Amino acid sequence: MSVTAQVAILPAGTTQLRVETVDLGAPGPWEVLIEQRASGVCHSQLDLIDRDRIEPLVIGHESTGVVVAVGDEVTHVAPGDGVFITWLPRSSERTRKAAPARITRRDGGTATTHNVFTWATHAVADEQYVVKAPAETPTDLGSIIGCAVMTGCGAVTNRASVSPGQSVAVWGMGGVGLSTLAAARVAGASPLIAVDVNSAKLELASRLGADALVNAADEDPVEAIHRIVGANGAGLEGVDFAFDCTGKPDCVRQCISAARRGVPGLAPGGTAVLVGAPRVPFELDGMEFLSGEKRLIGTYGGGSVPERDFPIFVGWQLSGRADLASLVTDRYPLTAVNEAVADLRAGRIFGRAILEF
Repeated sequence: MSVTAQVAILPAGTTQLRVETVDLGAPGPWEVLIEQRASGVCHSQLDLIDRDRIEPLVIGHESTGVVVAVGDEVTHVAPGDGVFITWLPRSSERTRKAAPARITRRDGGTATTHNVFTWATHAVADEQYVVKAPAETPTDLGSIIGCAVMTGCGAVTNRASVSPGQSVAVWGMGGVGLSTLAAARVAGASPLIAVDVNSAKLELASRLGADALVNAADEDPVEAIHRIVGANGAGLEGVDFAFDCTGKPDCVRQCISAARRGVPGLAPGGTAVLVGAPRVPFELDGMEFLSGEKRLIGTYGGGSVPERDFPIFVGWQLSGRADLASLVTDRYPLTAVNEAVADLRAGRIFGRAILEF
């Protein structure tokens, strides 16, 4: 079988995507053919768009959809199943390397990706990147679980293991940062502090449960966090966990300084968690860790195992424990994909944007 799809393709030598009609054939043995419902528009895609390349790309790496057909070796999903597409392998138990997606254009050329593509009405993906969705999954909100929610929520639950009553500060109130904030609220963090330079993003963080807002454009965020935590009367300076969701060197350094100091021989210090992907190498002051008994940990995709974690995150939304609906602030049709990219680049998207098909 084959389907006719509309796919956003990024030609070599340009930053402008082009929506093309392509014919997707029957899936290979380990592939799944999916009719898409919605896809997240992630900031990391700007890196792919801006990168020098010699061949056309297909991009996007989080979505929801319905299975149209599966290859002979695929057993965990079947036609008609609702699914997520994500960029992390769905399970820790795998015996083969996942193959990247590749499509053939009508002019005979190809377009490729290093794992999956989701900016399209239909997609073909290796079965390792396809996760069966709970029946009640909202197809619009669920489309950001495969990256933003997985990364931010997973950082809190899988890597930091935040406990009730522990203090948390989060830098960067984009889709990942807001997801981190939401998971910290579910974990019972207190106080929960949001840091950004955009007042509109901080207002959104407040609606998602932040106890305190720090506009780093107006004040030193480290001093502000020390003041907020000290006002609780616990005699502490700094937070138990400081999450950086920006990847910016200055913000990472601020996170480390905002983590509370420990007492050598008596109590460990706080933890800075690197969630956002750094774009450039940078230096850190090792004495921050040594004298403060602090830790710096990194997390890639929130340390998530999609088949295990995605149903949990959907359950948070369905039960009202987390307001993932507030994370989706902008919606575009596929034909407006370049407008979505431009708005993301210009900082006009305050939460997470999605493409709806």
